[in-house]
Amino acid sequence: MIALTQTSPRTDVTRPFGVILLLALIAMGLSACGGGSSVPPGSTNTNYGELNTKGNVTTTQPESRRRPENSKSRTTTAAIPFKPVPNASLKGLSEPEVEAKIGEPEMIRGEGDIRVWQYRSDQCSFDAFFAPATEGAPRELRHMLARMRRGNQPITVQDCLDQVVKKNLARG
Repeated sequence: MIALTQTSPRTDVTRPFGVILLLALIAMGLSACGGGSSVPPGSTNTNYGELNTKGNVTTTQPESRRRPENSKSRTTTAAIPFKPVPNASLKGLSEPEVEAKIGEPEMIRGEGDIRVWQYRSDQCSFDAFFAPATEGAPRELRHMLARMRRGNQPITVQDCLDQVVKKNLARG
């Protein structure tokens, strides 16, 4: 009679091969996530939308805000008195009334009958949502949002609105 002995598979060869195979699969999966037209964290999309005369949104590139290189004039900074605009006082105002209070938006985006105006400071973005009160009526401010441009720290609508108003005052 022949004696059968049971031997276990060699783990000294198969285990490292399995680990390397698993790491290669993970690397391939992660590399697939990095492609596309993603925007890196902390940056913003520079394709701003503007309304044309028909009410459609078109995208344009913002003007460069750099000073000409040959400009060697020295700028002086004067203290500008800041009067906060309470965010509650903006609700229900029309688009021209909001523009008179806090200035021209950097971006206007259309979503059906709703228009979203975006204002930005160095630290935050402030969005104002305008919707018509009734069919055919002019749009009025219905909702406001604020968010940090970098990171995920909380910011109140009022704090962001104050930053936007200060920036618009400094701009002139």
